[in-house]
Amino acid sequence: MAIFDIYKSGQGKWVRWGTIVGLGILISAGMYWLGARVLVGIQQPLIRAAIVTLFGALGSFGAFFVANHPRTAEFMIMTESEMRKVNWPSRQVVLSSTKVVIVLTLLFAFMLFIVDYGFVTFFSYIKLLSKSAS
Repeated sequence: MAIFDIYKSGQGKWVRWGTIVGLGILISAGMYWLGARVLVGIQQPLIRAAIVTLFGALGSFGAFFVANHPRTAEFMIMTESEMRKVNWPSRQVVLSSTKVVIVLTLLFAFMLFIVDYGFVTFFSYIKLLSKSAS
């Protein structure tokens, strides 16, 4: 296998691309952080740009090799295979479940408000809590 060959190129394509994009975002953020925060003391912009570019290139090669390492690639291939087996809910089921969660969350918040108000009132009545603190 040559150095830039893709291990089992037709399999696990979407998970690998997702991994590469995620690592690319991390590398880009690292490049920005390195250039804007760490290398501020270097006065020559050419040297600073070279260091940031070298970091980006090394990170990109590292991301490529991580995504194509046989063990990691097999994991990604199996992940994509398992994700295809998932029985995804319909849009209507997701919307109705979301409505139930929102309503129950608001109901629970209201119940906690009532309990909290009761405790504040009780502790104020027995003079354990002053009204100015509530």
